[in-house]
Amino acid sequence: MASRLAVGAAYGMLCFIWGSTWLAIKIGLAGAPAFFGAALRFVVAAITLLALAAVFRSRVPRSRAEWALIAYVGVVLFTLDYGLIYWGEAAGVESGLSAILFATFPFQTALTAHAILPDERLTAQKVAGTILGFAGILIIFRGQLGAAGFDLALPMVAIVLAATCAATASVAVKRWGHDADPISFNAFAMGIGAVGLTALSLLAAEPWSVPGWPEGIVAIVYLGLAGSVVTFVTYLWLLKRLEATQLSYIAFVTPIVAVFLGYAVATEVLDPLVLVGAAVTLAGIYLSISTRATAWLRGFVGAPVGEPRAIDPPDRRS
Repeated sequence: MASRLAVGAAYGMLCFIWGSTWLAIKIGLAGAPAFFGAALRFVVAAITLLALAAVFRSRVPRSRAEWALIAYVGVVLFTLDYGLIYWGEAAGVESGLSAILFATFPFQTALTAHAILPDERLTAQKVAGTILGFAGILIIFRGQLGAAGFDLALPMVAIVLAATCAATASVAVKRWGHDADPISFNAFAMGIGAVGLTALSLLAAEPWSVPGWPEGIVAIVYLGLAGSVVTFVTYLWLLKRLEATQLSYIAFVTPIVAVFLGYAVATEVLDPLVLVGAAVTLAGIYLSISTRATAWLRGFVGAPVGEPRAIDPPDRRS
């Protein structure tokens, strides 16, 4: 069993790396078209993971169920999710607004997990914490949300749908991917994603050429290695140890990381309300996952907050 320190360090690493990827995607779009750039990202990632799988002699999937899950994740997560994100940002959605829209991911994960995972019931505590966490994100990016025009409606919907794809894929892996090897599983799934994104690029008649330097190439390499290989291997490792809903709260932390990176690296102005929003979001996450908060709420309302009031879904474990 992994130590709490190892789990916490892995969680923090994901927050930091994925907090930088929204901006990296935006920068990379200056050097390569949306679907083509995303496809190259996962080509880099899949080749790297296949090499690592050979070095570490990772277990190759054998059963039909494993390959079906790999195909599902490859299409839903690495093709549709990332295709929608890249297209949405290429269509004009700023990285901050993208982070707000994708921050619906914890809501969608909690609902999907409640329907599919018998051990992850939707409770009043989770709902309250998730709402509080999202409120903090709205405080941080209130300016970008207000500036969004009707012309961005479709790209904005695309990023919300990307969060839907990510939620269903995460819950599916949590439910049926108990024995999945993090390296080989992601290698094949990302390979499928690269093929799917290449097909979308061809359908969109995107021009293919060597990505621009440094924007395109540096962004693709960074997103392929740090933003895909490191993160998704770690994510699958964590998904075996944490609830899918708990892990989804990364989508609340990454926008905060992105803001502070902009302040530290790009000398952007730090709005004091960003600190307020960050505190509200972190309080929401704490409320959602803390056993102490559970005990306090039980005592405050005189009810078993940790238990759902609704009828539990049937056990579909197979």
